[in-house]
Amino acid sequence: MFFKSNNTNEIIEAIDKIESFIKGETNSIEIESQKNNKVLTRIQDLAKLIEQKQEEDLTIYGEIMICAEKLSDGFINDRITKNTSNQKLNYIAKTFNKMSDKLEESLIEIDSVLEEYSKQNFLRSINENLFRGGELKNLSIGVNYLKDEITKNLMYTYRTSLVMQKESKVLLENSTNLSEATSSQAASLEETSAAIEEITTRIVATSQTAKEMSIYGKNVKEEIEEGMNLTSQTVNAMDEINNSTNAVHEAVEMIDQIAFQTNILSLNAAVEAATAGEAGKGFAVVAQEVRNLANRSAEAAKQIKNLVENATSKANEGKNIADKMIEGYELLNKNINETTKLIQNVVEASIEQERGISQINSTVSNIDVLTQRNADIAENVKLISVSLSKIADKNVENTKHIQFEGKDNLKIRDALASKTYQGQERRQNR
Repeated sequence: MFFKSNNTNEIIEAIDKIESFIKGETNSIEIESQKNNKVLTRIQDLAKLIEQKQEEDLTIYGEIMICAEKLSDGFINDRITKNTSNQKLNYIAKTFNKMSDKLEESLIEIDSVLEEYSKQNFLRSINENLFRGGELKNLSIGVNYLKDEITKNLMYTYRTSLVMQKESKVLLENSTNLSEATSSQAASLEETSAAIEEITTRIVATSQTAKEMSIYGKNVKEEIEEGMNLTSQTVNAMDEINNSTNAVHEAVEMIDQIAFQTNILSLNAAVEAATAGEAGKGFAVVAQEVRNLANRSAEAAKQIKNLVENATSKANEGKNIADKMIEGYELLNKNINETTKLIQNVVEASIEQERGISQINSTVSNIDVLTQRNADIAENVKLISVSLSKIADKNVENTKHIQFEGKDNLKIRDALASKTYQGQERRQNR
């Protein structure tokens, strides 16, 4: 079939307009209708069909773009509602809607689970099979992993809080007892320190007294030795007096014998004078005087003898007394020596005791300082125990409101452990 030259140009022009429309260079296809030109009429109908399908496709494209933009902004509730004769576009729209539905379903589930997590309910997990792979599957796995890690942390925190709650109560009780015992010990130790200090003062005084007694003992010993020397001298003097009285006694006896001989001689002379008569009268007078002198000498010798005997008796008595005094002094000196040794031992023991009690006093003072410090530390431990007990109670109370897997098992184990601990404590108390 052959076309006229002008018709061919019109057809080519019409095809060019269609091409420009398809390329998007124009918004419409304007082809003038010519009668008796079936080709142009057919091309015009085809152009209208193309415009109509393009308009339908543009509607679908518009909804896809709008849904995609909203989806990129985080809104997943929009869907493509238009249909077109283009089955490929309809399939794309259906696939997009299915994707949006799946995204909405998964995100709603994730949002619901996270909302439960925000309410401290960690019992739910996300279905990881919603997606076969990709970032959304990784997101589901990550949220579940987060839930598992949070559950582990909660398990550890709750277990630790339960243990801390129980142990803090024991610690509080023990620290209270320790604080009371340490305070009582500090008070007792303070009293002991004061008593030891007083004992130290007394021991120092006793030591000083013992030293003075030792000095007095030495002085007494020296006096006793001096007394012994004087007594010895007295004994020697008594012996000399006794020797002198013995010599006097012998001289007196000699005088007594001379007086006796003189008396006899005077008697003989008197007899001879009487025989001589007148011639012997003067001689008889002399003989009488000699006899008188002999008698007085004998009487004096007798008196001297008595005095010497008396002096000798007294000298012997004094010597005996002096000997007894020497024996007494020796015994006293022996006792003084023993006493002096005992006093010296007491002095040395007092010095050692003073040194030892001083060390004890210093040690007790240091212990007193340390005990006071321990009392302060025990009181601080008690305050810390009270604080820990409150923190543990608060942690347990806070964790009780959180729902997570394994929580009930922890409660059961804690209850059994508490009963076991109480039973052991009762047995220990018995």
